[in-house]
Amino acid sequence: MLILHRSSRAADPGVWDLPGGQVEQGETLSQAVRREVREETGYDVRVGPMFHAELFRSFSKRGKLRPTVGVFFLCDAPPRKRLRLDPHEHTEYAWIAREQLDDYPTVDYIQRTVRAAFAERGLSELSGPAAASSLPAPGGPSSRASLTA
Repeated sequence: MLILHRSSRAADPGVWDLPGGQVEQGETLSQAVRREVREETGYDVRVGPMFHAELFRSFSKRGKLRPTVGVFFLCDAPPRKRLRLDPHEHTEYAWIAREQLDDYPTVDYIQRTVRAAFAERGLSELSGPAAASSLPAPGGPSSRASLTA
């Protein structure tokens, strides 16, 4: 799975999260996933099926707690493309296996969502490098992309 470390300028600074963001007016969920992942990673993903949705609370950029609906999709990224981060949003990234997620301080809903996604689908650990969120590791299997609506 691919996880991104939020910059000090982002909402919930300093924690790890999945690529994703908000739906803009006139976008479908799939269009929003593609745009957000491209903006945050440089990857032009192929958006697959939705695999999980959850209501949680998140902080806005102004620091206000707000209800948020997270809608999570399986995505495929081009193999061996170099990841590009926007330093205003994220400072680093990590390709991790599911069991490594506990080693990274994340926003609360990520832990629940990743566990629920694997449990709901009866999935075992992905083989090879997997990305915590939206994309497969270059040349690796599919992973997860997130989107908050």
